[in-house]
Amino acid sequence: MDTYSEQISRWTLDHLPARITEALNSLAAFERLAADMSHLLAALPARPDHVPALTCRRLLVNLGFWGSALVRLALVHSRADAVLDSTTVGDLSFRHYYARLAVQSASGHPPWQSFASIITWNVPTVEIRLDGDLHSRSEGIFDGPRVRTWTGTASEVMLWELFKVGAALGSAANRSLDPIVSGVVSALSEESLSRLLASHAFLRSFRQRMVNFARGQDPRGEFSIDVFMNQIRQFGVPWQSRAEAPSGPHEVESLARDAIFGMPQLRHGQWVRDRSRSMMSAEGKRLEQAADAPTLGEVIQRSTAKTRPFDDLTVSVLVAAHDIYEERRKLSAAHYGIARKMLYRPQRAQSSDRAGTPTLAVDNSQGITGMSEHDVQRFDHARRVNPLENVLAALPSDEISHARSLIQESLSTHSVSVTLRHAGTATSCAQA
Repeated sequence: MDTYSEQISRWTLDHLPARITEALNSLAAFERLAADMSHLLAALPARPDHVPALTCRRLLVNLGFWGSALVRLALVHSRADAVLDSTTVGDLSFRHYYARLAVQSASGHPPWQSFASIITWNVPTVEIRLDGDLHSRSEGIFDGPRVRTWTGTASEVMLWELFKVGAALGSAANRSLDPIVSGVVSALSEESLSRLLASHAFLRSFRQRMVNFARGQDPRGEFSIDVFMNQIRQFGVPWQSRAEAPSGPHEVESLARDAIFGMPQLRHGQWVRDRSRSMMSAEGKRLEQAADAPTLGEVIQRSTAKTRPFDDLTVSVLVAAHDIYEERRKLSAAHYGIARKMLYRPQRAQSSDRAGTPTLAVDNSQGITGMSEHDVQRFDHARRVNPLENVLAALPSDEISHARSLIQESLSTHSVSVTLRHAGTATSCAQA
């Protein structure tokens, strides 16, 4: 790591959370923080045009945390000036320097903080294994095990790890289904059945981790709802008027999953474009392609429409596809349950006690992208629709039962393990 990048990274890890806490309570402390950041930024190359791509990405992570901290603090202290324009790196504003870093990183990163710079690059590498075999990796870009945060709390680290592990498991599930949806793999084949079962196992593992997270089963302790609502979420501030602050709706594989299984709003071009602007360019293309492709249910239905009578393999594929829709429904319900427990219910209690409400930069009555509880509930209801319900209902019940028993037996033998690694060393491991 370059010396100047190392210095920025070390300061972010060792000093940023405490300096933010101090600056939240004092305008003078905020001004000192901004001045100290400017002093540290002076060590960076005046133009990042020759900075190595990896160093640019590391700077995007660290300075992304700085930028959102500055914007939040300016809002808290009712500062009218554009803090990202008044803070400078040489003769460039912080905002323009960050945008130049994004270009030089050769990653397609947007000119503001993103899901990738908060989660994907920040958290150590995640490895996904199926039955002991390495299936996929989501790379981190730092050598050590520490995760950059605004709050310096275990809760924030736990949240970022959950996001990254969830994204990695979701990607593994989607990539298993992609060849079926695209037609590369015949929908009514042994390989299709194998891919459906693998995808089901990845989604089930993701759901179990969400449930365990909500139950406070992490050995580091229970996740703090207060820290989440009144600290972590408060850094979800846009850097400019047309930008969206990064959040769960910008995790591309979550959106791609809705496209693969079917969600009406993903057929709306403007909705897709609004999310894409705050993604990596490759992620935006991935989402657009997924949204334009047929759904898994459509592919299965078209294939079975040409096949009569159904053989054992076709029935097994139908049951496996039906049941993965059910797993997707359970995953959505787990997500909605977390949102209710950790945001919407506490927010209603907080709003009824206005005397105890802290000064907020982000409205806790809705998601970072403006989604209300009604919106989340509407999405959850849409994910309950199983397009293969009627197809399966037309089959003899004994054939369904036989196929399902074989499928459940196969699923019970699938083992999904998740490992977090840094510099080639495992830092934690979980299995389901």
